[in-house]
Amino acid sequence: MNVKLIVFSAVITAIVGAVLGLGVAHLRPTPYTADLYQNLPQKYALVGAVAGLLIGAGQECLRQMQQQSQRP
Repeated sequence: MNVKLIVFSAVITAIVGAVLGLGVAHLRPTPYTADLYQNLPQKYALVGAVAGLLIGAGQECLRQMQQQSQRP
C-alpha cells in the first residue's frame, strides 16, 4: 500500500473537514452564553478535521485494497 498517498488523502480531507466545520459554526452561531458554548467554531473545526482525516484515510485504504485485489 502506498502510505504517502494515504497520508496525503487524509490531510487534504482533514483540511476540507476543518473548513466545513468552521463554515457550519459561522452559519449557525449559538445564542447561548454558557462556558460550554465558548470557542464553538474551534471545536467544530477540530471535529471536522478529525472526521475528514479518518474518512480520507479510510477511503484511500479501501481504494488501494480494491486495486490490489483486482491485480492478477
